[in-house]
Parts: sequence; C-alpha cells; structure tokens
Amino acid sequence: MPDSAPVGRRVIITIAAAFLAVIAASIATKAGDDDKVKSYGTFTDCSSLATPVVTDDPRGDQRETKGGKVEASPQGDLVRLRLAKDAKGDRLCAEFQAAGEVKPYVLTMRPQDAETPYLQLETTVLGGEAPKAMLDVSGTGKDFRTIPATVGIKGDKLSVVVSKAPFAAQGKGAIFASFRFQARSAVAAKDEARLTDCLPVCQ
Repeated sequence: MPDSAPVGRRVIITIAAAFLAVIAASIATKAGDDDKVKSYGTFTDCSSLATPVVTDDPRGDQRETKGGKVEASPQGDLVRLRLAKDAKGDRLCAEFQAAGEVKPYVLTMRPQDAETPYLQLETTVLGGEAPKAMLDVSGTGKDFRTIPATVGIKGDKLSVVVSKAPFAAQGKGAIFASFRFQARSAVAAKDEARLTDCLPVCQ
C-alpha cells in the first residue's frame, strides 16, 4: 500500500477491517440543508485538531461479497475520509462521509513496517444508547474493551475522537503514534450478502 501524506506521522489511507470504527445508525440527511441535517452524539470536525489528511472515493463503487448483482446502498458508499492528529500527538480524529445515511464503517491501524499486530476500534452509535467505543488489541476482534471516546453523527458524516492513553495502557502506544490504516463500510444485502466499499482500494 502506498504512503499518504503524513498525519503527524507517516500514515496510509485505505478502508478494511481492523482498527475497527464500526458505526450503526439511522440518520436521515438532506445535503445542503443544514436545518434538516440530523445529529446524534457529539460530532467533531477533524480540522479542529489539525489540518486533516483527506482521501476521496468514487460514488457507486461498492462490491457485493457473493459476487451477485445487488442494488447500491448509499449509506455504505464511502465518499471521503478525513484523519487528523493534534499537535501533541495525543488525540486522533477520524471522520467518515457516506453518500447517504451513516452505516457500519471500519478503520484499520497497523505498524508502519508490518502487517501485524493490528488494532481494532469499534465505535457504535445506536438510537437509545450513549455513543461508545471499544478497543481490541488482540487482532482477533474478540477481545474488545470499552475506552473513552467522542463519537457523533451529523447527517452523512460520522466522527470518532480517541486519545493515546488507552492504547498506551495496553502496550500499543507506538502503533497509535505511527501507523498505516484502512477503512471499509459493510452493509447487509439480500441473501445474506454484504455490500462493501473501501478507500482508496479494497484488499
């Protein structure tokens, strides 16, 4: 994977599974009409931390996991990812934008020079529940622990801000400080299939 512009450190931008920022919600939005844009939780504009690295993705490029023809799902069609780290390197902000309602997304963090270990951060925004984030440093996706985070949805965008402390507490401060990452959406489709979208590419 090629290197992107740095976010405080060298960083790679893609979207697939492992620093998992998985978000599920039902937020309707009308583009360009701020009065009708619905919000939930605490949304953070990543540019409030620092100048973000921005990666755009074409609309309508979702893939179906079983190879069949499935109707597009705008809520899982990623169109932009913005990532920023504050000047001290203590806080990281990831901001996802979709072509429609916000649905589950994935963000992967890996060491600069290796495929493993990798981290997964699962962030969930569900109606009736407070936004929360859980971190799994096992690489299995089966050992999540709740960590402090600021999570929010604003129309077709979702943001999550996490600090270095919970990563360092589990011995993963170095990966937080310098990492490669991927991001991916996953939306349930008919016949138990899933629609996925990745930026810049699926791997």
